[in-house]
Amino acid sequence: MGDEVGKELEGSEELRPVSTRAEMATAIQVLSEQGIGRNEISRRTGISKTTVTEIATVLGVVFDRSKTEQALKARLTDLKLAQMGVAEGLTEDLTFARIMLRTAANRRDLAFAAKTISDLARSAQALTPEMSEANNVEDAKDFLVDLKNQLTAVRDDFEKQTGVAFESDEARQIISQQEEQNDEP
Repeated sequence: MGDEVGKELEGSEELRPVSTRAEMATAIQVLSEQGIGRNEISRRTGISKTTVTEIATVLGVVFDRSKTEQALKARLTDLKLAQMGVAEGLTEDLTFARIMLRTAANRRDLAFAAKTISDLARSAQALTPEMSEANNVEDAKDFLVDLKNQLTAVRDDFEKQTGVAFESDEARQIISQQEEQNDEP
């Protein structure tokens, strides 16, 4: 029965209430292995967040907040890019409105074009993200911390796989051999 629940849940985003504790445990295990967070597991299965947490603890499943933070940062970056895209579109519309202003045939058209330019300029300015020195410094710090964490993970993974200290001569030889193999056609 557990395998049936697991197969049914893989790739599913539908709400599927589960009833027995064993079904709950299987569902939580399968969904957490797919990288799905606690709240989403709760939503998909109809299990309360508290129960998901309790069963996950028994199963040894840990919901890693760092993944959530990374996903949030990525989502915020995507939203800023989309916002900048809208601002660029408004700027293009502003150019067209300026042409309308210059070619206005009467006072009504002139007033309409002037109002349009005012509204578009205000909207474009509001949607253009402000980049301050503090933002740039914080972004640089975040980048460097992430880079350090990734490099540490690569080093730890290398040492775990090879059993050799990353700073050793033997590690340099292994890396050189791998690079030569990658360079071969």
